Amino acid sequence: MVLALGASLCVRLRPATLSDGEQASVHRAALMALFDAREHAKQLVFWSDTANLSPTLQLLRDAGVALEALPPDTAALALPLPVHLESLATLEQQFHAEPDGWEAWFARYPASSGLVALTRPTVLAESPDGAERVAVIVGRTCGEHCHSAWRVTLHRATATDAWHTLGIEPLALPRD
Repeated sequence: MVLALGASLCVRLRPATLSDGEQASVHRAALMALFDAREHAKQLVFWSDTANLSPTLQLLRDAGVALEALPPDTAALALPLPVHLESLATLEQQFHAEPDGWEAWFARYPASSGLVALTRPTVLAESPDGAERVAVIVGRTCGEHCHSAWRVTLHRATATDAWHTLGIEPLALPRD
């Protein structure tokens, strides 16, 4: 099932032609829909390691989903909640020092939704009225065997120039 999902995503998506500012606007809209409106997170912690994929995005890639991770530009996101960046090196240090790494992690970042990773937005289509449609994958790691991923589809109407969420689709992940 995951491989079929990966194949369908590869066929339907084309590389984004969005500017950095537009990508940040897409990410902001997706994150607000997921973590503010749905989960009521009090802070977000982002995977910032550019050399390594987050555990959840790596699971998707291993299952055949073509994706390009994109560490967030937290200033451009301008989210209304505190944001933090974590790298693989920092996480390895913390998990090495703590017997229960995830318990210590959530003590450090209470009321967060786990470790969030983003992909580069991909353009799906442009409707006859000029409204663009894009998709972004948002992954979350929240424990040793706790992973979630969503494909968030958004559109931008030409009249308002604002991105709006059309749908949030949970993605099936292989068991790690």
